[in-house]
Amino acid sequence: MKNECIEFAMLSEKVYRTFLELIKHELDSAGVIDINPIQAAVLLNIDDNTITMSEVISRGYYMGSNASYNLKKMINNGYIDQVQSNYDKRTSFVKLTNKGKTLLENLKDKISRHASSLDGKIKDKMTLSKLNGFLRNVDNHWKNIIIMGHRI
Repeated sequence: MKNECIEFAMLSEKVYRTFLELIKHELDSAGVIDINPIQAAVLLNIDDNTITMSEVISRGYYMGSNASYNLKKMINNGYIDQVQSNYDKRTSFVKLTNKGKTLLENLKDKISRHASSLDGKIKDKMTLSKLNGFLRNVDNHWKNIIIMGHRI
């Protein structure tokens, strides 16, 4: 019998990969060819914020991708702007351009519709909000074990 904790972790990764496939489907349907699903996930992560490039890299979950490369491609394709810090020339910030904001709003609208349809299909009265809270708790618990070096 497979350990449920291992299955949980593997299913979580599989759900994320399927989510990226869903984003690819939406990009393809909209005829958007100059951005890939990982880069679209970066847009979703940046949202309306102006954040450092290193923060984008550290807070994102871009499995198997080179986040720096993807950020450069997104700058070159006009989805994000890079601005140097006035105080530290080694630090640069990124924010969405109008093109990036337009795509972001389109993706958020599509994802919102998918989420609404999903809420109606989740069994046992588990809402996406409750599920997200649960996943955050698991993530925090495992991070604490790593940071604190706790042994079980």
